[in-house]
Amino acid sequence: MNRRFLTIATDPAIIPGVHHYCDEWCDYCAVTRRCLAFRCIAEWRKQRGRSPADPPFVSMDEAARFTRELADTEGMRTDELDAMIANPSGLSELVKSDPLASTAWEYAIRAAVLMMPVTRKVAALEPRPAGPEPEEIVLWCHLRIYMSMFQALVSARRRPRASGASTKLANATPAGRAGGDSSAPRWRQ
Repeated sequence: MNRRFLTIATDPAIIPGVHHYCDEWCDYCAVTRRCLAFRCIAEWRKQRGRSPADPPFVSMDEAARFTRELADTEGMRTDELDAMIANPSGLSELVKSDPLASTAWEYAIRAAVLMMPVTRKVAALEPRPAGPEPEEIVLWCHLRIYMSMFQALVSARRRPRASGASTKLANATPAGRAGGDSSAPRWRQ
């Protein structure tokens, strides 16, 4: 466990769980300084001698390790991450068997193809006070839609079935995607 993450988590300025509703677009977020994930990523870079301009992770394995350490800090599970890593091809059984997942995957592929001519130009844009351009939003979100759908479906399959639409909706929320359980975060114990 990363002890520095625990220290950061005890800061009263942190908004508990805000990063579970995150689109990872910190440049346009009003609560980055109060976000546990944002602050822990900065600490992760610092611990590895990286500058704020450097990518936080040098490999998928490192990103997974960070995610597990952050989840451990909060007393949360990483079932969705483990399921994604177990099937790295991206074309999981969920994509093949669930119409929502297959539609989200199809959208991600088509958006990537359509964005190819402008991807480098859009990716090089600096953040602006007025917010992102429409092309930036599509480029930023096209894979996140599939990942969010995948997380929701894994979370729903992991939980016991209950009747009613409210249970299905609850399983599809960001908190459900994050694999949250009723145990208190480690930093609150």
